[in-house]
Amino acid sequence: MRKSHRIRKRTSPVSLKVRYPSLSEPFRQKLPNGVTVIGESIPSVESIAVGVWVNFGSRDEKKEENGLTHLIEHMVFKGTGHFTAEEIVGSIEGRGGYINAFTTKEFSCYYAKVFKDELPQTMHVLSDLVIDPEFKESDLQNERKVVLSEMQEVYDDPEDWGMDFIEERIFDGNSLSMPIIGKSSVLRGFRTRDLRSFHSRNFTADRIVVSVAGNFDREILIDLVSEFFAPLAPASKIFIRKKPKFNGAGNHTVRRGTGKQAHLILGAPGPGLDDPQRYAASMVGVILGDGSSSRLYKNVREKGGLAYTIYSYGSAYADIGVTGIYACTAAGDFAKAEKRIYATIDEFVQHGPTKEEVGRAKAQLKAGIIFSLESLWDRASLFARDELYYGAKSRFSESLESIEKVSETDIAEAASNLTRDGFASVRILPQKSNA
Repeated sequence: MRKSHRIRKRTSPVSLKVRYPSLSEPFRQKLPNGVTVIGESIPSVESIAVGVWVNFGSRDEKKEENGLTHLIEHMVFKGTGHFTAEEIVGSIEGRGGYINAFTTKEFSCYYAKVFKDELPQTMHVLSDLVIDPEFKESDLQNERKVVLSEMQEVYDDPEDWGMDFIEERIFDGNSLSMPIIGKSSVLRGFRTRDLRSFHSRNFTADRIVVSVAGNFDREILIDLVSEFFAPLAPASKIFIRKKPKFNGAGNHTVRRGTGKQAHLILGAPGPGLDDPQRYAASMVGVILGDGSSSRLYKNVREKGGLAYTIYSYGSAYADIGVTGIYACTAAGDFAKAEKRIYATIDEFVQHGPTKEEVGRAKAQLKAGIIFSLESLWDRASLFARDELYYGAKSRFSESLESIEKVSETDIAEAASNLTRDGFASVRILPQKSNA
């Protein structure tokens, strides 16, 4: 089954600009060593959001390296060539700013939000975190304990653990199956020499994107990035990811804990960020489980009273994605809730969306883009993600136009693999339960 031939009304970038005056595009400039700078100057604000993005995440690690990208994110804050741990935080927070970092399966990010006059110092600190971490053995011993504690937190949260478990199963055999945080058995074996070697090979100029939104001068920004990131050289090899295969369904039951709650996580293959069908797949998620108007919320929670928390979620990677469902219910209601969840999904797959649902889904997706433009950090993040995934090709106006063009038929096709046989599932049940 393929596309209806109905004529779709096009929304031009010009008309979008009229409707959304804040819909401006950033400038992009690639420095001679390969570092990319993206920015949007907004003179009406008093602050700046700055992010240094490294195009390398846990899916790019070898099995014996799993967790190193995340561990380095921790370790860089223990001290660099120019700043102690106290100076890293104090030089930003002591002036009213905020500094932090995070790691995903495809990139890591070191970022800060500061007053407009603090850009030079902020760029110095962030560049030092990325380029010149010290990696002391004593710091590694302490930070290893912190990460092991973080692993336990993930395990103790059935929601987080279950979503990691699903991806570990459906991407088995590919590095996307590996958790961002790593495995405790591997983490305990890392030494500072491992961190230094890994860092020098993977934190290279061609993988760096510096994204800035706020009140700054473009020439000053380029000069600062050129100065502080000059020591970086590009990688010796071209960076290519291997596209994973989806390993299909598998049903797993895990019994743990003594509480009275049970959890269900479903995962099915979805399009990656390189697939035009990603917009339709996102609308499937909105219609099924995003918000109080969604089908799962109304059928399982409102009509059935079978769950307090139920929603859809998506894990979108460069070349593949996961469409997921999460529900938490009383153990005694688990079987009824699971049955109603599958029935709701089956109904949607068989009959497709209504016109009203399509309109709501489009409005929700467009709102996600437009509302994010009101936050400096979200703007800077959108710029960086577009650069990492699409190069200079992506534009906000093009994304909004693509959303508007999605039809009911497109959404129905995107939902076609959400069958009981197409899902991988994990049931997390208490030890003593009849569920």
